[in-house]
Amino acid sequence: MSGKQFSPEFLYMQTRNKVGIKNPNYGGKKSTSTLAKIIKLVYVYNSLDLDYIGSFPTVVCSKTFKIGKDTLSKYIKSGLPFKGKIYSRTKLYK
Repeated sequence: MSGKQFSPEFLYMQTRNKVGIKNPNYGGKKSTSTLAKIIKLVYVYNSLDLDYIGSFPTVVCSKTFKIGKDTLSKYIKSGLPFKGKIYSRTKLYK
C-alpha cells in the first residue's frame, strides 16, 4: 500500500465528519433481538447460600456493585467470590 494513489472520492469519505446527524446510522433503533446479542449478562449470587440476586448487563453490574470492569471480569473468569457475591456469565443452580 506504500506509494498508492487514492482517488479524491475515497479520501473525502475517509476524512469527512461523521459525528451526530452526519453519521449514516444516526437515529437508528436497534431491535430487541440485536440488543440481546450485544448485551452480555452477569448473574449475581450471594456467596454464602447461593441465593440469586439478579442478572445485570456488564456495565450496570459494575456500577450497581461499585466494581471496576477489569475486577468484575477477573472474578467472572475465576469464579471466586468478591465482596460476598459470586459473579457468573452462566446461571448457577443450587
